[in-house]
Amino acid sequence: MNIGYARGNKLNQQFDFLENYEVEEIFSDKSQSYEVLQDPESDYQRLLDYTEPGDCVVIAFLEAISRDYQKLLEFFNELDELELDLIVLTSPDLTLAEWREVLLWINKNDRLLHPRLIKLKLKQEKNRNKESYSVFSRDSEAKQLYRDVLWQLIGKRKLREIAQQKSVPIETIYRIQQEFKRIKLAGILAICFFLAIATLKISENFSDNLWIQITVCIVATLAILYNVLADNEEL
Repeated sequence: MNIGYARGNKLNQQFDFLENYEVEEIFSDKSQSYEVLQDPESDYQRLLDYTEPGDCVVIAFLEAISRDYQKLLEFFNELDELELDLIVLTSPDLTLAEWREVLLWINKNDRLLHPRLIKLKLKQEKNRNKESYSVFSRDSEAKQLYRDVLWQLIGKRKLREIAQQKSVPIETIYRIQQEFKRIKLAGILAICFFLAIATLKISENFSDNLWIQITVCIVATLAILYNVLADNEEL
């Protein structure tokens, strides 16, 4: 059984990741302190009580637990002792044992890596990833993949399924989803603007009272926004 967990200051983003993955339950803590994991009243402890050996804890990214390598290793050891597995949605193919090996290596070799070089590399990778999958990409295959992802998002497929099918990081699919939502919202607002003008013109034929015309216009616009945005939240 897959059990989701979210913590920190990006809960909404984490919830989006987890809800698009097959989890039975989602537990969350708002506190950004690592010590909350040891609090008997925390949702994390409730998660541990809820799970059984063989279950899998699913998190959106490692930062949901901690940015400290030692604390992450402690977290891994705790899951291992409870015979629980771990899935990190940013790298879902890695097992708990593999994550431990990665962090042990990083912890051992971290001082050999210059912080500025790490930051520059991450920035370059982020920019490359952003430019690779875009409707304005110069790469025809990347542009086609972007369109395919959009159509699948319109079809309301889960982010996890799209990422697996297209072999694209789930965070990239999430970014495309957010871009699509912004474009859709901009289109909705434009349509509402023109519909409001049309409603105002139509109301002129039934009443010369300006306040009645404005009221009809506002009510019609709010009704349109409510119905369309309610549907938009389902994406």
